[in-house]
Amino acid sequence: MIVKTLGNKENPAILLIPAMFCTSEMTGLIGKYFEADYYVILPTLDGHHKEVREYISKEEDARKIVAWLHENGIGSVKLLQGTSMGAEVALEVASKLDLPVDHYFYDGGPFFHFPRLLRWIMAKKFTMFMTKIKGEDKDTAVDHLLLDPFVKKLGGDSLDSYRGMLNGFCEIGQWIDKKSVRRISDTCYKCDLPDLDAGKVRKSVFFFSEKEPARKSEKRLKKKYPEAVFDVGIGYGHCGFQITDPDTYAGYIRNIIEN
Repeated sequence: MIVKTLGNKENPAILLIPAMFCTSEMTGLIGKYFEADYYVILPTLDGHHKEVREYISKEEDARKIVAWLHENGIGSVKLLQGTSMGAEVALEVASKLDLPVDHYFYDGGPFFHFPRLLRWIMAKKFTMFMTKIKGEDKDTAVDHLLLDPFVKKLGGDSLDSYRGMLNGFCEIGQWIDKKSVRRISDTCYKCDLPDLDAGKVRKSVFFFSEKEPARKSEKRLKKKYPEAVFDVGIGYGHCGFQITDPDTYAGYIRNIIEN
């Protein structure tokens, strides 16, 4: 696992876990708003970096994140945040982490447990994306993705704002292997919700954008974690709050952790 950091290590730690087919470049766009006051930890998940090309599972990545925190002397975490698939990894980290955490924030996680056939269909879809863009320059690849009905559904009315995020997607698509893509799809759509103690649940915020498909997993989350906080970003597509309005999103997060 590759981990970058921003800010002074003596400051309280914030851990930001990126979305599927994204890297710390994505989370760094939010992390920069906090680096003056916090030590911002930005992992890139396995399979999403040329140095670690194979993705195994969210459990394996969670284990590595927890190990990194211990190995680097992090005694507590002010905020644990994950975006999309990163929210599922963050939830797994929450279940394993034995350090004090003040706040948990899960943004747009697709916390589904789909039947095997549907998981196979989604894996084929992601593999098709990667095959289609392989060998193309970034601008052409992004233009092709923006025309795809599945991507249009995710992005909603602010589709062009996702161009920066899709740049990273297209870069990873040049070298990621099919086995890792299949495993990533399983992480997204075969989500067993871990048991959390009541204290962790009460510190948790599950955030969904109003128009994102992942919001349909909210029902099973509320059943599993009834004492958690659930919030909705009105008018946004998948993870659209942080993508289209990062200034306001950072202020929203800061309000959670400082009030």
